[in-house]
Amino acid sequence: MKKHNFPVIDADSHVFEPADIWTKYLEPEYRTLARSSFWYELSVDTAPTVILNGSPAPALTDGKLNRFAIYRPGMTVKEIGSLDPKKSHSSNPGAWDGKMRLKDMDAMGIDQAIVFPTLFAEYLPIIENPDVAHALTRAYNNWIADFAKADSKRLFPMAILPMQSPAFAMRELQRIAKLGFKGISIRPSFYHNRYPNAQEYNTLWAEIERLGLAACITPSSGITNPEWTSEGPFIERVAAALRIGHPVAEAIAPGMDGGLFLSAICFFGHMEDYPKLKLGYFHSGGYWVPLALEKSETYLWLFPQAKPVSLEPEEVFQKRPSLVNFDTWESCVTRLPDLYENVGAWGSRYPAHDASDALEAIANLERGGLSGDIIRKLMGENAAQFFGLKTKVPA
Repeated sequence: MKKHNFPVIDADSHVFEPADIWTKYLEPEYRTLARSSFWYELSVDTAPTVILNGSPAPALTDGKLNRFAIYRPGMTVKEIGSLDPKKSHSSNPGAWDGKMRLKDMDAMGIDQAIVFPTLFAEYLPIIENPDVAHALTRAYNNWIADFAKADSKRLFPMAILPMQSPAFAMRELQRIAKLGFKGISIRPSFYHNRYPNAQEYNTLWAEIERLGLAACITPSSGITNPEWTSEGPFIERVAAALRIGHPVAEAIAPGMDGGLFLSAICFFGHMEDYPKLKLGYFHSGGYWVPLALEKSETYLWLFPQAKPVSLEPEEVFQKRPSLVNFDTWESCVTRLPDLYENVGAWGSRYPAHDASDALEAIANLERGGLSGDIIRKLMGENAAQFFGLKTKVPA
């Protein structure tokens, strides 16, 4: 992989959680309870066994072709698209093995990576029992902390919180801060009918701001979830009626969920209440940001608000500690460099089927006419500043 004279940070990489979280990291007294709350058991040749709140639940993958852990460095879109979903394909061990992840990062031209969950992003908000959600959250955070020990200067995992209970979420937030996590991943969905900007979470947001942690709004497709937890289930209902034959929410729902959250905090003055909060948007692309800002600004002019809001949406996004992750193929970044120059951060989407490497991303930015200084910001500097990472120029 060609090296460049600036550090590359992957702002959107993922794990595919292994059985060890349930069998080794989950505290023994919760293992029986977890089997009836959230249990994911992968199989090589058959669909995974998923139990959610005491009942069988849809799986993210059919087991033979795990689209969320199939990518390996060097694979092309054509090669991935030609894989037969009816035949067994091995998953990439870099999805759960930190040492293997580092080798793949080297092959992809990536110096450091921000790491997000996959299964826990999709299923954690749906767990009904707050105590079990808290226990599973501890298990995941302890496991991902060990995953990152393969090289703590290159791997930066985002912790998760049991948002089912604001009190439990606060307790876990304070615990992971002591463990040295740089940020947390919060899915913009409903937890016991509460959206993340509900008043019950005010003290949690204030503590995230005080601790200086990055709050990462990270959607999941929601294809396994009941309506109306997020946009994904509705999109899949539309897709089913059209008989498309495959999930489409993965391509549409994350941007809708990200835009919904940004609009919500614009209307209710979230960033005015927490002006130093590091708030970023990940795994949803960056294309929706100008649309959400434009609509929010227009309607803030038109409608009286229950709560006075003085900051214009664009000011909220550009003049606060903000970051938005974009994907390799997104042309919006090169078309609107004034919007993304200081807040954009490239992400590979590794190890999912739509992943790409740093060389391809840089080539696309260069073809779009961006200067070297802007590319350097988008490929690493903005993420480093947002997460407070120490970087060095590659040899």
